[in-house]
Amino acid sequence: MPRRPRSPASPRAGAPAHEALDWLRLARIQGYGHLGITQKERELGQRIEADVELAYAPTTKRRPDVIDEAIDYEEVHRLVRSQIEMSRCRLLETLAEELALALIQEFDSPRVRVHVRKLHVPVEDFTTTPEVILERVKS
Repeated sequence: MPRRPRSPASPRAGAPAHEALDWLRLARIQGYGHLGITQKERELGQRIEADVELAYAPTTKRRPDVIDEAIDYEEVHRLVRSQIEMSRCRLLETLAEELALALIQEFDSPRVRVHVRKLHVPVEDFTTTPEVILERVKS
């Protein structure tokens, strides 16, 4: 007798349902940062670029067309540039994490994604673009 295919497992009782979110994305925010492993990188500094995405709850109704009901992307831009320019960390991963945590705290976003890249690494014959991508959830 042929076996019937098993039906997909139903979600566990009490398991959180997949939460639908809307996203605000700002691409290619640039700042001049002084981060890196080598002393030369930290002294010279370099252009850092970030793409950030902030989640927010969707609505079943039309959203009011006023800034008070939205994430102010000018404020997001200012925060990201400021963090890049103030950071003195060694690792690009650390900067990405600092940005993610600051965005969650400042804008009360339930989830953020951060893409951070060094546009020019002051190391001879280094011809690639290092990039870190991470996602963090509000705890």
